[in-house]
Amino acid sequence: MKKINPYLIALSILLIAFIIGFFAVNMFMKLVVGHGNEVKVPNIVAMDFEVARKNCKDLKLYVQQSESIHNNDLEKGRIISQEPHHGIMTKKFRTIKVVVSKGPEMVRIPYLDNLGVMEAKMKLENAGLFLGKKIFRYSDYVKKDKVIFSQPMADELIARKSKIDVIISLGKLPEVSPKHDKYKNLLDDAGK
Repeated sequence: MKKINPYLIALSILLIAFIIGFFAVNMFMKLVVGHGNEVKVPNIVAMDFEVARKNCKDLKLYVQQSESIHNNDLEKGRIISQEPHHGIMTKKFRTIKVVVSKGPEMVRIPYLDNLGVMEAKMKLENAGLFLGKKIFRYSDYVKKDKVIFSQPMADELIARKSKIDVIISLGKLPEVSPKHDKYKNLLDDAGK
């Protein structure tokens, strides 16, 4: 029989003891230090900032606003995003950084009166708005194919990327129309 080297046996035993000890100490430290010290990060996206702070405080987490930006989908004070993301386990007393909505960015509706449809569309797009419905009406004062007014009215504040409807002139009501008198009376009544 071949004799096994005693140094090799001792080295093998030490190596096995080291590996077992390393994993045992690591598991023991996780149990002692980390036991009950972790919580699951809640989903606070779309939640009001103050409500989110209270909910997280109950879980022993902090909420800090890192940025505030305009958002057309969420009203002012609502959370747009969070870091760390919801669903992961984290240590208690950790801070969740959030981006909070300033609400939609508001722009002033430009004056479109007496403009052609394409001019009105370009003016709206330059203001960050879009052309909505085109509604046609007779007008004694505005030339045919020109904008009479917009809905909502010019100079009002509205959320960027909103649609603005325009009322477009068909020109004067034709005199030969059998309905001329009826529509003429309606136009006169509306002008009072």
